[in-house]
Amino acid sequence: MKILTNILLLLIIICPVSVFSEDTAKPLPGRTLGDETAQIVIEEYASMSCGHCASFHNNNLDKIKKEFIDTGKAKLIFYDFPLDRGAMIGSMITQCMNDKQFFPVLNRLFQKQIEWTQSDNILESINTVLNPLGLDKNRILSCLEENEENQNRWKSLLAGRKYAIDIKGVEATPTFFVNEKKVEGKFDIKKLKELTK
Repeated sequence: MKILTNILLLLIIICPVSVFSEDTAKPLPGRTLGDETAQIVIEEYASMSCGHCASFHNNNLDKIKKEFIDTGKAKLIFYDFPLDRGAMIGSMITQCMNDKQFFPVLNRLFQKQIEWTQSDNILESINTVLNPLGLDKNRILSCLEENEENQNRWKSLLAGRKYAIDIKGVEATPTFFVNEKKVEGKFDIKKLKELTK
C-alpha cells in the first residue's frame, strides 16, 4: 500500500510551503464546533504536535464550550496549521473524518499527544490511540493512501497554512482570532470574557 507519508511528509520539513501549494489548491474550510449562527466567532490555528495547542484543548476548551459554545453565544472554527511530519499525519487523519467524527478524533489526538508524537512508529501509536473511538487501522491508513483525494487534501492543508501565514498573519501555534481580532498571549475563558464584554 502506497502511503503519502513515505515521500511527502519529509518534504514539508525540507521545502518551503509554496513548493507544494499549487495555485489550484484551496485551503480546507475550517471545522466548526457550535451553532453556525453564533455571534462570537473564535478561530483557532493549531498544530497537532504543538504542546500549547494540546494544553488549550485539554485544559481550557471545555470551560469555553460549556459557557459560550453550548449556550449558542460562540462557535469555534478549527484550522490545521501543521508544523512537522507528525502534525501533518494527524491533520490528514482528522481532516479525513466526517463532521461527527472530527472533534472526537481531534480531541483524542490532543489528549494523547505525547504518546503518539514521540513514538518511533507514529501510525501504530495513532492506531492505538484512536482504537477506542472505533477507528481501525484500515480506516486510519485509508486517510494516508496515495490517491487523488488524499493528495488534494494534502495540498489544501499546505495551502491553508500558507494562507494563514500570508493573509492572517499566523506566526505561531496556537493562534486565535475572536471576531477577526488576533488574540495576543494566552487564550482562555477569562481572555474570551474580556474580549466579548
